[in-house]
Amino acid sequence: MFQKRKILILIIIFLILFSISSYSQTITRVNTIRINMFGVLDDKGDMNLNVKFTFPTNAMYIQIKTAYPNPYVIVRNLLGSSSTMEFRDAKVSYEDQSNSLRLIAKVLGAAVNKRQRWNVNIGKNTEMLYSDSQKALFLSVQPAFEDNVMIQTFTLNLPKGATDFKFDPKTGIFTYLLNRNPAKGKTNVDVNFKYKPRIMSALYKVYGNPELLNGQYWIAKTIFTNTGTSDIVELRISYKLGDYSSWSPESIYSLVAPGGTVVDFYYPIISPNIAQLKTASFADLQIKYSYKDINGKTYSDSVSYRIQILGINQFEFSNLPEEERTGVWIDDFSNVPLLSAFVTKLDDPVKMFAGMVSQYAGGPATASNDKEAIKFCNALYDLMVFNGISYQTPSGFLVEYKSGGQDIKYPRDVLRDKAGTCIDLAIFYASVCEAVGLKTYIVVIPGHAFPVIELPSGDILPIEATGVGGSAVGKSATFEEVVEIGEKNLQELKIGKFFIVDVQKLQSDGVLPPELPKLSEDILTKWGYKVPTEETKPIQSSGQTTQTQINTQETRIQPTSINISGRYEGMYKNLATGATGELALTLYQNGLNISGEIEVDYSTGTISGTMSGSNIQFNAIIEDYYGQKIVVTFTGVIQGNTISGNYIIKGANVNGTFNVKKVQ
Repeated sequence: MFQKRKILILIIIFLILFSISSYSQTITRVNTIRINMFGVLDDKGDMNLNVKFTFPTNAMYIQIKTAYPNPYVIVRNLLGSSSTMEFRDAKVSYEDQSNSLRLIAKVLGAAVNKRQRWNVNIGKNTEMLYSDSQKALFLSVQPAFEDNVMIQTFTLNLPKGATDFKFDPKTGIFTYLLNRNPAKGKTNVDVNFKYKPRIMSALYKVYGNPELLNGQYWIAKTIFTNTGTSDIVELRISYKLGDYSSWSPESIYSLVAPGGTVVDFYYPIISPNIAQLKTASFADLQIKYSYKDINGKTYSDSVSYRIQILGINQFEFSNLPEEERTGVWIDDFSNVPLLSAFVTKLDDPVKMFAGMVSQYAGGPATASNDKEAIKFCNALYDLMVFNGISYQTPSGFLVEYKSGGQDIKYPRDVLRDKAGTCIDLAIFYASVCEAVGLKTYIVVIPGHAFPVIELPSGDILPIEATGVGGSAVGKSATFEEVVEIGEKNLQELKIGKFFIVDVQKLQSDGVLPPELPKLSEDILTKWGYKVPTEETKPIQSSGQTTQTQINTQETRIQPTSINISGRYEGMYKNLATGATGELALTLYQNGLNISGEIEVDYSTGTISGTMSGSNIQFNAIIEDYYGQKIVVTFTGVIQGNTISGNYIIKGANVNGTFNVKKVQ
């Protein structure tokens, strides 16, 4: 039942990376994704850039083009608000004749002058193959996914008069001297500041890491352009984030030539005290800068911006502003990889619960073989059910934005509340497995998330963690059923509509959890956690796995047997206005997943969601009379042939009730 399948890495993850680490092993893979880059630097430090991404097969090219008809989405992190480069006049296009994607743009401040040498960031561990007075050639190779490698070549054409070339593969910095005459004339500058309007306190460690995820999680950046006719020297820039950081060390630029630009980024070292925020707060971002003209006269200024800091459990799903979004799913969930910061394998309650699972499973050596690892995963699911951990409806915020945000629980919060959303339960399950050395992934798809465990052999074990029932629901799926549903979810992944969060890889790169308050050593006992006795242990199945059929003192938990497929008709009521209207739902149940259609008055739309026991939640995307798409979240309870509950229209602050009855 455990189908052998390797996790695929989303193609877009590596297409958006500009700096690629070298791969020194012998290349034996079949397919090669080639990235050919040509850059022409001028004497001000700006660069005209031409990049061509060539895919190894026409089938892969067609798949990507079909999933992303707007090619801008693929190079979003190079061009958008999270970019670590300032592009001008960017053009992105598909080239069918060569199975390629091409980017042409001007890069401001591609080379900057520090300590009298011009610096270009090529990328760490890249190899320089050749250089002369006119150009330098660089190469980097890295594994991509399955039978693919990615080879990047970068031909950098240097400005006239460039000499004394040096390249450090450890830092990825290429430097040179440039013979030029000092420019004298009028001093004038243009200074533009960009900053993130919101940051997540849970991710304060992320924001201080300029190498993480291509540096896209900066807090602020300064775009300083010399618009005069005279050289500017000794440009100094520094930042401060309220009371959560000290003034950053000054970034010092020796020279900004007339017409030249410096792009400077702020990656703050933030105090752990920020993790004490329970709700959203505000802080003042301060930026100060100074520079000298050619005669030594000093100019200085400072600015301040108020930014919002989200509470420790608040997670914003996208780092893209509304004006940059193109309507594709990944636009609204670009922050999903950062969920790995909520996986807390070293947190004491998680380690203690992992110990309980190991005790209950008979001390399996999870890293030794697949059978032992599956035994632990089965026991973990069993203990979740036995101790009453159940699914709950998520709570959200930032509803004025399309994707908005959600209150995410840490695993200790799931243990305390004995409940969690699909994301919470996936994070919890992954954390406990990571605590015993199992590699985990969190897969996020539209409206849902679930954990996947990599077994010692490399095979994978997907788990539908919302299959738990507990006392709040009264029923649960078996372990075999939740694996079967997880397998189906994986089989139905569609390019452009999923993220696979590699927890270990992202945490090793620096997406780390915040420091959480210490809890008492007997906290699980206080929260009522127990290991089943001989009288309450699950019945063993005749197969290779253990069925999740827990005997409690009063109730024998059986698999969920509710089937709600069919057509429902009824009414809805707007609680603010008292207005009512007709509502019809056509539901299709597949395990714990729900899909279908909706009819509201004269409008129609589609449905996707999940159910747990007698609870159901689904999102409806409805197109109104004027062609506008409206997202409505329904949360209800199934009682026989009726479904009733509440709804909320995202971004409109409108809510109400609904009641429908099955008619066929």
